[in-house]
Amino acid sequence: MSDYLSEEEQLERLKSWWSTNGTSLLTGLALAVAGLVGWRWYDHSTTEARESASDLYETFLAAEGDGRAALAEQLDQNIEGSAYQAFTLLHRAREAVEADSIEAAVAYLQRVIDADSPSSLQDLARVRLARLHQQGGDGAAALAVLAGVRGSGYRGLAQELKGDIHVEQGERALAHEAYRSARQEMGDDRNRPILDIKINDTAPPEQPEPQSAEPEPEIAEPEPQPQPESAEAVPE
Repeated sequence: MSDYLSEEEQLERLKSWWSTNGTSLLTGLALAVAGLVGWRWYDHSTTEARESASDLYETFLAAEGDGRAALAEQLDQNIEGSAYQAFTLLHRAREAVEADSIEAAVAYLQRVIDADSPSSLQDLARVRLARLHQQGGDGAAALAVLAGVRGSGYRGLAQELKGDIHVEQGERALAHEAYRSARQEMGDDRNRPILDIKINDTAPPEQPEPQSAEPEPEIAEPEPQPQPESAEAVPE
């Protein structure tokens, strides 16, 4: 009988615990299942979107004319902020430069910088945009753009371009400093003979060391020579 009552008490306790915690337990379990299902759906949809963007980008590269422009607009709308959108804008900027549409090229590159693009592609866009400003005679704008380059992959190129701009502005000391920074960023093991020439060409001329004034050598007075005695004083 005591065993029966013990089991009955345990059952009552279980019922009491379930009435108190059962709802929250089921809710937590449901949320966990929903979270797992949602994550799998998100991962699957992200993978599909990435594969779709890759296919669309390959189609864009192979297209020509109006079809290429239409695909570029589609990429802009469907994969905004992705690497593929940045690649597309970089291609369009290069084509605009080749067509002498510099304003359009500047706009495409600025979009890469302003969008949530990968940082390395943003730095590449900054370097190319700075070159366009330099070629347009706006060295100040080019330097301002280069100041935003942060990644180690493009800091060397940015510093070398800064040196070129300073040379054009007649600031050889600043150019030399920028070229040396570029060499340091690229590493001594990287062969860049043109950069080395720029470093040597902008180096300040070596100043001759001041020579200390040497004392004039003293002129020693000749010692008096003994006079020969007269013949009369010589004993016979």
